[in-house]
Amino acid sequence: MSIIEAIKARSSNGIMTDAAVSPEKIKQLLDAAVCTPVHHNTKPWRFLVIQGAGRQLLSDIMVQYYDKTMPDSEESKAIALRDKLSKKPFRSPIIIAVAAAKPEGEKAIMRENVASAIAACQNILLAAPALGLSAFWRTGSFMYAPDTASALGFKEGAELVGLIYLGHPKREMPPKSRETSEAYVRWLGQMTETIIS
Repeated sequence: MSIIEAIKARSSNGIMTDAAVSPEKIKQLLDAAVCTPVHHNTKPWRFLVIQGAGRQLLSDIMVQYYDKTMPDSEESKAIALRDKLSKKPFRSPIIIAVAAAKPEGEKAIMRENVASAIAACQNILLAAPALGLSAFWRTGSFMYAPDTASALGFKEGAELVGLIYLGHPKREMPPKSRETSEAYVRWLGQMTETIIS
């Protein structure tokens, strides 16, 4: 499969088994993850591999954020939503929390570190099927709360960019119909006579 075919075939598959993922495969994914462009070679990628009982910590962080931000958290509907939220980290045997480290040099800026860490998430998603794994990327407002990254042990100033849920797929996803880029592209110069707006 070519790189372009792999990109177009990528699909979020959240239906996973409880089977463990070997440390060797996780290392292969993370080695692929850090192969991203990054300005000033800041090496901003930071990963936390969450598994087993460690998923309970993530569940607790999610629930604590929910309790802080939902004023009517004792209503029956809110209690049901809270319970559903608490179970999300247990959807897969492995979760990789991906963060961008705060830059140290004067020239480096945080936005570029974040961009490189986001590219690392895409690398994981593209590499996972090659290892027989399923992966999907999740975010959420709780990730951007000031104390979430520190609660997960990241250093001060680090920014979370994604949670990658990882495991063995229970079923294969059907092929997706992909749209073209035509509606989102403008050309400047002589490459085409038609300006798409």
